[in-house]
Amino acid sequence: MIGHQEVNLLTNYIAREGVAISFYLNTDGSERARSIWDIEAKDLVKKARKELDGLNIGRKSIEAADESLRRIQQFVSMENPAARYRSLAIFANSVENFYQIYWLPMPVKSNLVIDTNFYLRPLLAMLEEHYRIGVVLADSRHVRLFEVYMNEIIEHHDFALKAKPVRKPLLETFMKREKRLMQRKEEQTRFHLGSVAELLKSMSANRHLDKIIIGARKPLGDHLARLLHTRLRNNLIGVFEIDIHAKENEVLSKALAAERGFELDEERILLRKISVEVEKDGYAVKGIKKVVEATQEYNLQVLAVAEDFSQPGLVCTQCGMPHIEGAACVCCGGMLVQVSDAVYDLVEEAVRQGATVRHIRGENLIGSLENIAAIIKFKKGELVQLEETAETEI
Repeated sequence: MIGHQEVNLLTNYIAREGVAISFYLNTDGSERARSIWDIEAKDLVKKARKELDGLNIGRKSIEAADESLRRIQQFVSMENPAARYRSLAIFANSVENFYQIYWLPMPVKSNLVIDTNFYLRPLLAMLEEHYRIGVVLADSRHVRLFEVYMNEIIEHHDFALKAKPVRKPLLETFMKREKRLMQRKEEQTRFHLGSVAELLKSMSANRHLDKIIIGARKPLGDHLARLLHTRLRNNLIGVFEIDIHAKENEVLSKALAAERGFELDEERILLRKISVEVEKDGYAVKGIKKVVEATQEYNLQVLAVAEDFSQPGLVCTQCGMPHIEGAACVCCGGMLVQVSDAVYDLVEEAVRQGATVRHIRGENLIGSLENIAAIIKFKKGELVQLEETAETEI
């Protein structure tokens, strides 16, 4: 599975010779027949070959790129992905003998991009939008621990519960014995849930979990939630009812539904906050032009962008700053070159500046904000006003 380490490697790659080819293909068998993505791959390669003919990169680089395209098309025609994979990503540069293949558990838009660096926006979005989730299933005596990440699930068996010390029974009447057994059962359940909470804390630290989900019959799930360590309780995003012996695919389905529900709530809260700030001309802007301006001013705090939104534009060859128009970079005066998707460069720059980036899946959620918006750190003229106020007071 591709992770942050692999994406960092691809992010830092710049073709010194030849071109960097980024190929994405949606192979989601639940929605698309094999014949469709075969044809789609051929069309993308054919279009890329025409693009190569128009590039001024030298015969050697063109021949190497053509060889990469041939290899990609051959791979697609011969491979049959496992059902759990829904997309294919290939990154290649034959001149520098670079060729990496990744099967992805999430569907992405089919695309082929030729540039000096790799087109990684789909991967960045995938990694940013998916949490590493710990899922705990519990009843009054047993526990199962799972890890869910990017639509895949793994059950962990390497965490053990503490054993409860057993006390010797006393001589007693039948009524006292029944009462004692009930008390002991409640005590054992409480001890068990406390041990599960400690186990989850250990797993969370060991596996660097972002979020927690509990699966248990009522009221055990709610009791376990209350016993969680404060940090884990703050990261709890769902409690659902499920049998302790449920199959992995059922656990995964319920966990993904809880994750998506949490994400939608977070997106609605974020977009509502942006809308309110935009309406009162406060700490937010909307639309590609204003967001690009905020980026150039290093004024991004949170960037929200529709998942499939793209916009042609310009990018500085020296500092990489995105532009919508202009003859030279407003930040460093460098030369601007045309790019097919300035939003990609905008997202990369936002990440470099330390801003939070949220790719919004629901088009209707962000349509009123022109598909791209941002929470900003300061309003235009605000810093000057603060300085003038300070000088007046002195």
